[in-house]
Amino acid sequence: MPSRSNENHSQPRRSRSRKQSSPAVHALGIAGKVLGTLLLVMLITGVILACFAMVYIKTVILPQAHLEANFDMNLTSTIYYMDPDTGEYVEHLALHGEENRKKVTYDQIPQNLVNATIAIEDERFLKHNGVDWKRTLNGVLLMFTGRDIQGGSTITQQLIKNATQYDDVTVKRKILEIFTALDFDATYSKDQIMEWYLNLIYLGDNCYGVATAAENYFGKDVSELSLAECASLISITNNPTLYGPNSSVRITNQETGEVTTGRERNKQRQELVLWKMLDLGMITQEEYDQAVAEELVFTRSEDESKPSTIYNWYDEQVITDVINDLVTECGYSQTLAENMVYSGGLKIYACVDTRIQSMVESVYYDQSSLQLPSKKGQDIQSSIVIIDPQGNVVGLAGALGEKTANRVLNMASGTVRQPGSSIKPLSVYGPAIEMGLITPASVYADEPVRVLNGKNWPLNNPQTYRGNITVNTAVEVSSNPVAVRVLEQMGAETSFEFVEEKFHIDLEESYLSNGEVKNDYGSSQLALGGLTHGVSVMDMAAAYSVFPRDGVYIEPRTYTKVTQEVDGVEKVLLDNTESEGEVILSTKTTYYMNEMLKNVVTRGTGTAARISGMTVAGKTGSTTANNDRWFVGYTPYYTAAVWVGYKTPERIYASNNPAAVMWQKVMSQVHQGLPNKGFSDASGLTSVDICMDSGLRASEACYSDPRGDRVVQMYLFADDVPAEQCGAHVLVDVCTDSPILDANGSPIAGLYHLAGEYCPREADDAQGVTVKSIGVLTTDTADSQYTKAFLESQGTCTVHTTETPQQPEPYDPSTFRLEDQSTWPTQEQWPGFNPEDPSTYPTVPPETSPTPDPGETEGTEGTTSPTPAPSANDNS
Repeated sequence: MPSRSNENHSQPRRSRSRKQSSPAVHALGIAGKVLGTLLLVMLITGVILACFAMVYIKTVILPQAHLEANFDMNLTSTIYYMDPDTGEYVEHLALHGEENRKKVTYDQIPQNLVNATIAIEDERFLKHNGVDWKRTLNGVLLMFTGRDIQGGSTITQQLIKNATQYDDVTVKRKILEIFTALDFDATYSKDQIMEWYLNLIYLGDNCYGVATAAENYFGKDVSELSLAECASLISITNNPTLYGPNSSVRITNQETGEVTTGRERNKQRQELVLWKMLDLGMITQEEYDQAVAEELVFTRSEDESKPSTIYNWYDEQVITDVINDLVTECGYSQTLAENMVYSGGLKIYACVDTRIQSMVESVYYDQSSLQLPSKKGQDIQSSIVIIDPQGNVVGLAGALGEKTANRVLNMASGTVRQPGSSIKPLSVYGPAIEMGLITPASVYADEPVRVLNGKNWPLNNPQTYRGNITVNTAVEVSSNPVAVRVLEQMGAETSFEFVEEKFHIDLEESYLSNGEVKNDYGSSQLALGGLTHGVSVMDMAAAYSVFPRDGVYIEPRTYTKVTQEVDGVEKVLLDNTESEGEVILSTKTTYYMNEMLKNVVTRGTGTAARISGMTVAGKTGSTTANNDRWFVGYTPYYTAAVWVGYKTPERIYASNNPAAVMWQKVMSQVHQGLPNKGFSDASGLTSVDICMDSGLRASEACYSDPRGDRVVQMYLFADDVPAEQCGAHVLVDVCTDSPILDANGSPIAGLYHLAGEYCPREADDAQGVTVKSIGVLTTDTADSQYTKAFLESQGTCTVHTTETPQQPEPYDPSTFRLEDQSTWPTQEQWPGFNPEDPSTYPTVPPETSPTPDPGETEGTEGTTSPTPAPSANDNS
């Protein structure tokens, strides 16, 4: 039998048939699985990323997204001055540091400017919530294509960027900007956002904000801009370097070779802005056409460079004073104070009188006003400060010549120089009168006080001494010895304290120089003005203003107050409005000082400062080396101090006082048209004749001084009138026929030998009276020849040494009879009488009768009357 297994192997096995899928379907299946997996992964990843993003936004972005609108506008500060015609403060000068900005409110901004800004910068500004998502997505696409993240910024976002100064281009910054814009838009109104934006944007030429730019480019207030000007102005912000009207950039078109200027590019973009405004329905076609056709008139020509701001001397002084006061009174650092003045939006109310300041500048900006080149070739320099009765500095100049830079050396307030004799009223005469030590009638010796190193000290200028003189004369002629004597009587320490504490002039208590300790306690310093360091022109003007102000010291001020707007409220930072001052001198002292200092100008050392028709008082000053010359003077209207010298001290060679000359040049203009008036009147004055040699009431002998009238009429207060009569003069009899001769044989003016026994004292027919009484001094002085002792040393009259012969009895010619010899005269009675000569006979002179007519003859017809003999009473 055959095998089974073999059968099974030999016959094929039948299988069940299957449906087979196509390759395309199979591929799609695989792709679907992959895509599904990717979607799932992406979904999971997106969820994870979203979670991370939410955490990041919540923890990192949102805490930084809120922005308070307390922007530092870096505002321009403004100096105001009072218009004397209206009494209102008006804008004088804008101050700015690195950013020149003036703030305006929304209602001051033209609607055309707002619309132009929206049209060219953010046309959906009024509709979006701070972020324009359409523009934002465009920015994201730029990011994914590898280009810079730019564009898409709304006005709100630009404001935030300008306010925060975040200019880094990063994803984080962009995200932070978006969320901040959303928050900001939800917090503040569109009008507020637009106002802040237009106050912050940069518009070229160092102009920040539309208000400053409007003034800079068009010379207008922003509210006055036309539609065409609004479009031109906002065109700049896209790129001030390219579109600024004053841009110096020239761009050449590579295809056409055309070169465009900033002004041309500004016009092109202006027309684009106007077109956008038309397209958005903000303006009509007519308005568009008119604006395009309107000629843009700019403040400067296209090639004209922007002038740099050079502050005048007064404005710069205000800036300096405010900075210093912010440091001392507000505790600011120097840097912060400077930033506040230039960029803090301060309002500074200055005391300047622009009329007076212009007069100061007309003289001081002209170097030819004073030409005194030094031996080393330096130009002469000068400075001036003018103060009114309220303590306001109304004008000043810190140097002579045109001012060409800012923050340069101001020789009116920034330097000190030795005052010379101009210090005397402050350190000597004013204090001594106030203390009751002297009056103008007090007498001191204008003679050397002592001998130093073999030389008389102090010297006068010119180098003469005058003997005894009153204080009034000492001030007038600027006597150095008298100033020293009064100071030493008062005491240097007293003077030092008075100058520092009353007149507020800083003196030196102790200063080490080259191993030597110096101070200002000596006579040379306080009486002659040789201070260790010196005094400023500002301080001298302030000190002298006390005299016309009846003894009141007011600290000089260049501004009245400084304010800053905080949260819409004007806050006072510095207040100088109170100016009551401090009474440091009595009205008695100021009356005396005013009278004496008037004499300095009318007939003393300050005559060069006279102003026709105006009361002027003042004092000159010069130093020993003549390196510094001063005149500090005042009228009832203003006080002014003038210094003249060289920047590096050298001797001044001038025939007069150049400081008085400069004072007169300025102050004569300042007082033009002002009515003359005097200083304050005083009550209780008494007229008294004072002897100039004793300072006491004049005696008869004082009026007869051979040097001339030694009596001066003075007005003194009752308690200052001397009770005693002068004892310095005594009357002596001298003979006028016997003058005293000097060493050269010439008569000494007014001096004669003492009358002798035989000098005629009564009427004498032969010689008349030759004896008279003169007043001479009883004590030795510089005029030692005019003393009684000197006359006594010369002896008595050298002419009348014997008794005068008896004069004959007078003869009566009517008694003459030729036939009676007893009636004849003697030769003494009728010299030349000769009985033999009829022409010598005594005759009676004919009676006075009318002048005869021509042809008529006198006397008896046919006879001629003898010529009358001279009378015994005729001395000819």
